[in-house]
Amino acid sequence: MSAWIIFLAILVFSVIILFHEFGHFLFAKLNGISVTEFSLGMGPRLLSTEKNGTRYSLKLLPLGGSCAMLGEDMEDESKGTFNGAPVWGRIATVAAGPVFNFILAFVFAVLI
Repeated sequence: MSAWIIFLAILVFSVIILFHEFGHFLFAKLNGISVTEFSLGMGPRLLSTEKNGTRYSLKLLPLGGSCAMLGEDMEDESKGTFNGAPVWGRIATVAAGPVFNFILAFVFAVLI
């Protein structure tokens, strides 16, 4: 029984994390920011595929996720980078994850 509870907890957290990161991903794409990797989990990759310049990965530890954008850790302001996007595009991209969490919470509340 306890193994099922752990499995369900990991599944629920994975859905929450995936939806949060999808918010960042969607708004990055809408604002012309290149996404280098969209992943669920941390650590080494278990499964990975690449499509349209974005690597989609499932990683070993299901305790997080990421939406890595081109140039988000650098001061590069060229086209397609995070810093090269308009300021409101960057704000929307960063805010989209938490906003998607609120949307998911509302949907869950309505369903329950």
